[in-house]
Parts: sequence; structure tokens; C-alpha cells
Amino acid sequence: MNDLNKADEINSSQDGVSGHVPELLGRDIAPLGEIIEAYPIRTGVSADRKYKVHFYGYDGAYLLRLFDETALAFKRSEFEALHRMQAMTVHCSRPIAMGRWETEGTYFLLVSYIDGADAQRTLPASPKPQQLRVGMQAGEELSRISCYPAPEGTESWSNRYIRRTRHELDLLKAKGITSRGVEAATAKICSSANLTAARPSVFLHGSFQPANLIVHGGRLAGVVGFGGFDWGDPLYEFARLGLYSRGVSTLFCTGQILGYHGGQEPDSEFWELYALYAASGAVSLLAKTAENKHGGLNTAIEWVDRLAGDHDGFSNVRPSWFAAL
Repeated sequence: MNDLNKADEINSSQDGVSGHVPELLGRDIAPLGEIIEAYPIRTGVSADRKYKVHFYGYDGAYLLRLFDETALAFKRSEFEALHRMQAMTVHCSRPIAMGRWETEGTYFLLVSYIDGADAQRTLPASPKPQQLRVGMQAGEELSRISCYPAPEGTESWSNRYIRRTRHELDLLKAKGITSRGVEAATAKICSSANLTAARPSVFLHGSFQPANLIVHGGRLAGVVGFGGFDWGDPLYEFARLGLYSRGVSTLFCTGQILGYHGGQEPDSEFWELYALYAASGAVSLLAKTAENKHGGLNTAIEWVDRLAGDHDGFSNVRPSWFAAL
């Protein structure tokens, strides 16, 4: 799998579970009690140590994550966010417990485990109606996620967006990274950044893409990978759609947009912001890849050029693949 396509967190699919961890057996975690089975999860790029565990007297599986104290404050925010997602009927892992682990400087987070496989792997081989259906279900989930407003006192989205984007554009210029797609994305950002003024700030999943969506029985079972959450314009969640998700299934992408809008085609305001954030997502991908010592820059540039082509050099705000059923 290409590095650019990896999920930002665990994908919770069965494929990543293997082996057995006897040292976890017999450990007690309130309120569930004693661990009777434990298997390591080797997928994902998180620094957490992750395990699929079972408890005595409980039928379901759970996800146990162990992490260092340096991540404690962020994990607390993530734990609280998962509680809020439950209240908004988002299909995601249910937070169970969080606290200090037995090892000094180590903490744990326990959530429910979602059975299934990630959509990145299952969708390409799925029937076309299923690809569209899963996309629409994903859009519905995303619309519920965006109902969680940012905490009071959060800096305006426009200020944060412009500051971050300027930094990324400066980085690309300093490193001499360019192509037709890069030039088109840069021009789009410069001409449309003013659209971010007065946009709301809400909870952002941060990596809403097929690799973080679990499919079971041909339907979306849940959303995972909340570890990269942020606050910002709810439509910024679509910044990855034309880059990451588009390479998996354009029917899924069409479905996500339609599902987010209750099955209706969105208005012109959405498309203007969609195109701006698609260009911004392209610049962010290149900036991140340029700082990544593991390479992947040529692939990232190809993706950006493909994105720009879908928008005819960003002269069209609606991508060419939309509604191509």
C-alpha cells in the first residue's frame, strides 16, 4: 500500500489482528473486569500500542490502546469527543474507560471494537450500487459529526486556515515543488481564500476517507480514526475527497456529497468552497509529503495533477466525476 493512502489511525479491520498477547491476560479494567483474550493490531500509523481484547462475561470485542503520558491531554479530548459523537448517534467506537496503566508513564484508552474491513480495500471490488450506498451513508455520518460546535474561544477558522495555507505555500515555493496542478491549486487558493471569512468552526474528524470507514455486510458499520481531529469549517472535511477517496471510488465520492446533503445535489456555495478546499488539500498533501523523509512526492504530484484535471485547472468548481453514475 502506498504511504499516502494509509489511514491516520487504526482501521479496526480483522486483517490487522494477529498473534496473542499472554501478558495482558488477567488484567482488570473497570468497569468490564478481567481480560481473557488479547491480540495485537498491527495496522495503522499511530504510535499507540493497540490490541483487540475480550473480557470475561462480555460477548463483544474491545479496542485497547496504550500510549505515553505526552499524549494524555489530546487523548482526553478525543475520549470526550467520542462521547459527544455517541450523543449525536454517529456510528463509531463507544468510549468505555481511560486511565493510568500499570507501567509508569503509560496510559490506556478502551473503546468498543467495530467488526468489518476498511472501505479502501472493499469498495473497489464491490458492486457499483454498494459503492454509492456506502458513500451516501458516509455523508450522513459526516453531517452528524459536524453538529459538534468548536469550544468557545476557539480562534476563527479563517485566521487559522489562512495562516496554515500561507505556511504550506511558502514551503512548496522554497523547495521548488511545482507542476500544472500545483500552479492551478495555488491560483485557486489565492483567488478564493476570502470565502473562508465568517465560516463556522465545528468538530472535524481530520481524516475522513475510506481507510477510516469500516464496512460490514455491504453497509457502513462505523467511522474510526478520530485521533487527528481538529476544529474548523465542516466543509473542510471534503478536502481529501478528490485526492484520497477519488482513487478508491468516484461513486463513493458522489455518494458522500449527496448523503451529506440529504440526497440532494448541493448548492453553488458548497461547490465554491469544495473547490477551494480541494486545492488546499492538495497543497497540504504536498507540504506534508515534502517534509516526509519516506518519499512519495512524485505520487503526490500525480494526485494533485489528477485533481486539477478533474476541475479543468479549477476553472470548474464541480469535479468531472460527480454524478457519473
